[in-house]
Amino acid sequence: MQLFWQDLRYGLRSLLRNPGFSAVAILALALGIGPNSAIFTVVNAVLLKPLPMPEPDRVMMVWQTLLKSGFDQLPATAADYLDWKQQSHSFENMSAAFAIPEYGLNISGTGEPERVGAAMCSKEFLPVLRVNPVVGRNFLPEEDSPGGAPAVLISHGLWQRRFHSDRLAVGQTLTVNGIPRTIVGVVPHEVSDMVAADLWLPTAINPNGNERKNHTYGIVARLKPGVTMEQARAEMTMIAQRLEQQYPATNSGWGIRVFPMAEMYSGKIRPVLLVLLGAVGLLLLIACANLANLLLARAASRQKEIAIRGAMGAGRMRIVRQLMTESLVLAFAGGLVGLMLAWVSVRLLRGVIPDMFPTMKQMTFDWRVLLFTFGMCIATCLLFGLVPALKVSRVELNTTLKEAGGRSDSAGGSQRIRGTLLASEVALAVLLSVSAGLLMRSFVRVMSVNPGLRTENILTMNISLPEVKYAKPEQRMTFFKTLMERLQALPGVRSAGAVQFLPLRVSILSFRIGVSGFQIQGHPVLPENEELLADYRPVTDGYFNTLGIALRQGRVFDEHDTLESKRVAIVNEAMVRRHFVNENPIGQVIVTGHTPMEIVGVVGDAKLYGLDAAVEPAIYVAHTQQPNSDMGLVVRTQGDPAALTAAVRNEILKLDAEQPISDVRTMDRVLSDSLMLRRVSMLMICVFAGLALALATVGIYGLTAYSVSQRTHEIGLRTALGANQLQILRLVVGRGLVISLIGAAVGLLAAFQMTRVLAGMLYGVTATDPMVFVSVPLLLIGVSLVASYVPARKAARIDPLEALRYE
Repeated sequence: MQLFWQDLRYGLRSLLRNPGFSAVAILALALGIGPNSAIFTVVNAVLLKPLPMPEPDRVMMVWQTLLKSGFDQLPATAADYLDWKQQSHSFENMSAAFAIPEYGLNISGTGEPERVGAAMCSKEFLPVLRVNPVVGRNFLPEEDSPGGAPAVLISHGLWQRRFHSDRLAVGQTLTVNGIPRTIVGVVPHEVSDMVAADLWLPTAINPNGNERKNHTYGIVARLKPGVTMEQARAEMTMIAQRLEQQYPATNSGWGIRVFPMAEMYSGKIRPVLLVLLGAVGLLLLIACANLANLLLARAASRQKEIAIRGAMGAGRMRIVRQLMTESLVLAFAGGLVGLMLAWVSVRLLRGVIPDMFPTMKQMTFDWRVLLFTFGMCIATCLLFGLVPALKVSRVELNTTLKEAGGRSDSAGGSQRIRGTLLASEVALAVLLSVSAGLLMRSFVRVMSVNPGLRTENILTMNISLPEVKYAKPEQRMTFFKTLMERLQALPGVRSAGAVQFLPLRVSILSFRIGVSGFQIQGHPVLPENEELLADYRPVTDGYFNTLGIALRQGRVFDEHDTLESKRVAIVNEAMVRRHFVNENPIGQVIVTGHTPMEIVGVVGDAKLYGLDAAVEPAIYVAHTQQPNSDMGLVVRTQGDPAALTAAVRNEILKLDAEQPISDVRTMDRVLSDSLMLRRVSMLMICVFAGLALALATVGIYGLTAYSVSQRTHEIGLRTALGANQLQILRLVVGRGLVISLIGAAVGLLAAFQMTRVLAGMLYGVTATDPMVFVSVPLLLIGVSLVASYVPARKAARIDPLEALRYE
């Protein structure tokens, strides 16, 4: 230990004597370690950190599947849930739950009215998670029964915000969508953050019900001790087959999928994070190779020092230990600066993370991140320090001590080792740059997709009418009809409309929302469980005009479409292409549930789930014929849409002084948020590729400059023998170019194999896109030529007389 502290002090003094070298080395390491720590912090929060509950790996999500229609994750019906609960033996408990759509619920009675996120769950939900309320209790069986006492659980955040953490809040009355409910407990913030809800209402499922059509509930279940997930999957598959035989009209073709609950929060972002983690790993390797080259170059000036230490009795391992201690100091200094860069990066990331990934909001520098950074420091020390240390410790004492100034042809390792390291840097930089190029091309392709609707000068917001206050369809219809008239009369408003689910909204859920089965009169009648599927959207008559969704055929909804008139529908072009080939859709009748609707119009395809999502058949129905209480408003303005937020809000308050609004965003912001994950991943890969390119450029420049300094005598001799400047330039630049070509070739081969993992993140671009695979190597070669030219130009101007006297 005493020798280690001695080596440490000597290493610190040595680095302080060379502040320029130390600063460059620490910065290079920080640029490698910092991004790794930042990305690992995200990976830790999303993929590694367990969900906030006991034995989280035993908590499963159970979904229904309809693979023949392409659905591998659908909510379950109440009747199927009850059958699963009764027939399964793999789970110790099972709970039904679902998040109330994006509109949430309105609360009042204690402070200002507001709209909050909400969910419904059965009384088993908290026991399945093995979580107890912070204050109060869970739902009682009689509260989770049809007609039971109105109860509600509130989140820890709502308890703090609205009740100032008063324990007496339990027992108070909170009006939820017009219904007074008794607060019975406060859910811990870990669960409320995970579910993104401030209210939990009991599901109150009727145990005697046999309804098997409305797929509503996500099922959460906890495995029994000793039961594996595979065993549970096998049992649930058997139950699905049994129910299919028992209820062929409704359950034919329906399967069951079981997977860990944690995957629900990481499914969409998992591949992105793994790609980013691989990218920063490559960046770290480039930084280590660069620093190893720097150490090899620096070793040339230390040959005589090492020889003297050897002559005084220091063995080779003693010298290696001293040099590795210096590398360790560099590694930890770079790690410390990198950790600070990571802290800043994580704060920036937290500000741009989409709300659909709630677990990412829990990003912290916990022991895992610190241990990971510590491990990287050790690993980088070995990566960049070991080869130079072994090379420089192998010196010929007599030869080195006789050479003036400590210069040696073998100093710091041969040109071959440095060339290999530099070629590796170029190869890794090519691999990263190709990945960045593919993602950039893909993003450009996505941005060029026509969404089929207008996004500029559009204000959006959500509004949810309380069922008690607006129980009758006429009341809901009158509210929104009057609101549309008031909004269209506002100065600066061109038009206004509403739709049940706003397009382009993104969600952590992988299944489509608002999907309905339908049949076409005159076409072969399909069994009830094999109905055709389409997105189902109630809209007001001004919706299509406001969002600029083009009318292709027929008409849009108007004042003649009322509750008393014949039911009508408008379909999109995707519906026509798929189900009305060589037929005129106008006048055709489609049936949803038991309601026939005549198609009166065809509109253009509009992207509902994102620019990169396929357009599915869609059915639009008149809100005046099917008045819905939860609607998303769209207001087209003449100028800045955000400036009209207050005016729109005031018109809503004039109609109902207790009606809150939520999620106010411009349509441009909605579109931008839908691309957030793709944009962030592309930008981060591009940043990493830029850093890799910069490090490779510095490496090429450094190696060429060092080579020139080592070959000054040779260059002067060549010049004296008649070599001109062009020949000298070709000689010096040629070496850097050969190394770059070798590195680019290796990098292209690696990219051809490894970029296939990006296939799931690409849109409109193949993983072997020729433009990217040609342009990136040309860019790297061009950069290497520039980096080599600067020292080559200096070499070409060497005075032969001075060079021949150069030692």
